[in-house]
Amino acid sequence: MSDVLTEPEWHADVKTSSKITLVVVDMQKLFLTEKKSPWMNKKLSSIIPNIEKLIKNSGVQSVIFTRFTPPKNWQKEQDSWQTYYRINQKITPGILGTDALNLIDDFIPYIPDSVVVSRKKSASIFMAGNFHSVIKKKSTRILIFTGIETDYCVLSSVLDAIHLGYYV
Repeated sequence: MSDVLTEPEWHADVKTSSKITLVVVDMQKLFLTEKKSPWMNKKLSSIIPNIEKLIKNSGVQSVIFTRFTPPKNWQKEQDSWQTYYRINQKITPGILGTDALNLIDDFIPYIPDSVVVSRKKSASIFMAGNFHSVIKKKSTRILIFTGIETDYCVLSSVLDAIHLGYYV
């Protein structure tokens, strides 16, 4: 048995015959620059240069930016989501404003060549919005995930992608 890992035979075939999409999760002002946001953390900004390198140098065919979109009126939410937004109503557009939901300025130059999808009510981008239909139209089979909240939104999306048969 060798100590060197070798690439499985199927891996090379998938890499050469599949479209690769980079998914940049929730790089929004709400988390990175909006001072009124209770979720803003300047330390998260340290990942911005690495994400820019991925966009520029990874050889992906497409980039999709996702946006977390809290409801305008949390009182109209159902079940546990109403409780969640009651506790976190400081992040709703009515209090924070809609600009906080936008991507941070660092990524504005990449938007014309990318797709921006939004989601609400779910940590996974597969569970809400049009993300899954967008990647199906692009014939994507390989997804590279990066972004904020790796322990929640990114992880949930990665697990759903694997469950749906994507290579991650």
